[in-house]
Amino acid sequence: MRLYLLPPSFHGQPSLAVSGKDAQYLTRVLRLKQGQRLTGRDADGALWHLTIQEIGRDRCVLHCEPAEHMEATTDALPDYGGPLPRIVLFQCLCKGKKLEQIVRQATEIGACRIVPVQSKHCVVDIFAKRKDAVEDRTARLEAMVKEAVQQSGSRIPTKVEPPIAFSDIPSYWGNRGLGLFFHQSIVEGQLALTETVAAYRREHGQEAPVAVVIGPEGGLAPEETTLLEQAGFKPILLKTNILRAETAAVYALAAVQTIMTEA
Repeated sequence: MRLYLLPPSFHGQPSLAVSGKDAQYLTRVLRLKQGQRLTGRDADGALWHLTIQEIGRDRCVLHCEPAEHMEATTDALPDYGGPLPRIVLFQCLCKGKKLEQIVRQATEIGACRIVPVQSKHCVVDIFAKRKDAVEDRTARLEAMVKEAVQQSGSRIPTKVEPPIAFSDIPSYWGNRGLGLFFHQSIVEGQLALTETVAAYRREHGQEAPVAVVIGPEGGLAPEETTLLEQAGFKPILLKTNILRAETAAVYALAAVQTIMTEA
């Protein structure tokens, strides 16, 4: 663990009691002992140095000090501290545990929002499931996000949103910035990724928001690409082999983030 995400109930108090799965992970999985330290981050993004003060049965107490008052503690955090783009991933639903894999990898890369999308070619029909089943799956994805942030040390507070219909993408995005959709077929008006994103970065800065739309295993339907183009999204051709949906998401996010963070 490179980073421990402090619970929303933490507001700078000098000590914090941790119980349940978090306490078990700290004391049994990581095997941290009394007196050992780790780095924490609160809901506002501030870093804290945490010391294991007390260990009990299924609980432990952390002593909390602002990071600037102490030296670095356990695992090193990423060296890069510069600006990062605010990337929103609109990911069409995939079969099995592929969505979980995409959520984990997108979190590690640094997407700020992950929005599951019901599209025409999705095998899964999320809106046909019971409300409690959808909520349970969202909770599992949120737990995966927390684990990925803690492992990677990401500075981005990634959030998984409730699923939406494909037709709701334009209104959700609200034309807040550059919107891209990636595909494997040549379409009229397609753009080069590097030039498109680099020009956007030069005009709006490295922290500007970017939306990335990735289709399901069956790809995007023609009427869906038309909808996106009419909403101002730019078509980007993946100039590679045919990629799986989970591979395409990682490829697109990594490429966009790399171009946006280049000096």
